[in-house]
Amino acid sequence: MIPTHLADASAWAQLHRNDVAARLVPLLVGGGAATCGIVDLQIIATFDDAAVRTEVAAERATFPRVPVDDAVLDRAAEVLALLPGADVEALSVVVAAAAERAGLVLLHQDGVYDRIAEVTGQPTEWVVARGTVP
Repeated sequence: MIPTHLADASAWAQLHRNDVAARLVPLLVGGGAATCGIVDLQIIATFDDAAVRTEVAAERATFPRVPVDDAVLDRAAEVLALLPGADVEALSVVVAAAAERAGLVLLHQDGVYDRIAEVTGQPTEWVVARGTVP
């Protein structure tokens, strides 16, 4: 399967929940969910143990990956300049730009991506209905 979604770290963080797993696992198994270097770094950084980090990094390397190159960074800077307020993390804008440049739906569980999509018009999708994940 060709990837259709880029799964953000906010979606991955909820994978232990049955409702999230029901949505995300079929995409993972079928190759429909991609990642990018920023998401991988965010996920790997959540683990304290070096051996676990190495194992997680190896697992992350098995997923389809979209690039975070200069074109993505340029688009992220452009979008960040258009976003009102200073409460949007730059890394979130980079992840959104990577999904947009790759033509993928950004699968997430973070309202910041709705704000970004208001500027970009890109497709985003909550991994489960908004407000159902604590």
